[in-house]
Amino acid sequence: MARPKGALNKRPAIPRVLLTDAMAKLAVAVGSGEPWAVQAVIDRWMPKLKPVTPEDSIDARVLEARIFELVEMEQRIAALESKSDDK
Repeated sequence: MARPKGALNKRPAIPRVLLTDAMAKLAVAVGSGEPWAVQAVIDRWMPKLKPVTPEDSIDARVLEARIFELVEMEQRIAALESKSDDK
């Protein structure tokens, strides 16, 4: 939802010197391999993966085909086991 026209931003502005200092410290932390810093950069740079695949995507079709294969295989194994039990 957008802010109404003319409304002021309620978040206080962060002074540029603090932002510059924070970015410099983050760069040093990433450079020294700090896991929290690397994770912070990755989280900001790449969006989080969604746990749900859209129904109309190629991934969803692949998953449906794989599930179908597994169900069919399970049914075939059950049929073979019932035949061997009858003997």
